[in-house]
Amino acid sequence: MRKNFLWMIATTLTCALAAGSLIACSGDSGDDGGVKPEPQPEAKTEVTMMYYLKVSSDVLQVADVEVNYVDQTGAKKKEALTSAEWKKTFSANALPLTEGLWAKITPKASIAEGSYQLNLTTAAGYEAKLPTGKTIADAFGSSASTTPSTAKTADNVATWCAQSTAIAFTVGAEGYAKTATVDFGGNSHIDTSSLFPECFTLSSIFNFSSSNCNEETNNEKAGTLNDYDVNDNRLWW
Repeated sequence: MRKNFLWMIATTLTCALAAGSLIACSGDSGDDGGVKPEPQPEAKTEVTMMYYLKVSSDVLQVADVEVNYVDQTGAKKKEALTSAEWKKTFSANALPLTEGLWAKITPKASIAEGSYQLNLTTAAGYEAKLPTGKTIADAFGSSASTTPSTAKTADNVATWCAQSTAIAFTVGAEGYAKTATVDFGGNSHIDTSSLFPECFTLSSIFNFSSSNCNEETNNEKAGTLNDYDVNDNRLWW
């Protein structure tokens, strides 16, 4: 009789534990008894900053070129140009941010007379993927057709070198760019009318989708960077 009684107690405890386990499992589910949905990752801003610079081979023969730019932290950086073409990208995860690019070109101490073909192309751009799911890309630069020159003397070279134009703009929280000023210490030649839309050009250089390069709309929303953006005068077509 005692064994039967102990067996009944053990059976009762086993059933109670099993029932408690079922209740606990049910408590882990959603309020309606289903599985709780997985939390969705927080939408983030992803920005790629892009810089591009190219000079003719003669430039490096008669001048020293220092590339000045703003990195993803907002710090000003510089490095010597050692080849005819230079490009750099940075990644950022917040807006607003400012981009800036300037080629400081200093004539060499000794320049022999000759016929030097001097050309400089600079461009700065970005692609911003916003938390809303929208992606906006834009870029601006000095057109290659605005700067070529044939220099024969040291004075000709010095005159050309002084014409290097800085590019600077701020990308706002909505993803649109607006003219800014970055003082690199010497970039006194500021003339935004010489800058052109370069988004389609940079899309081929940096391999991003040109479908996000709605430049006219982007710059009208930003307050326009320069007249070329709203007049549809696409000199790089």
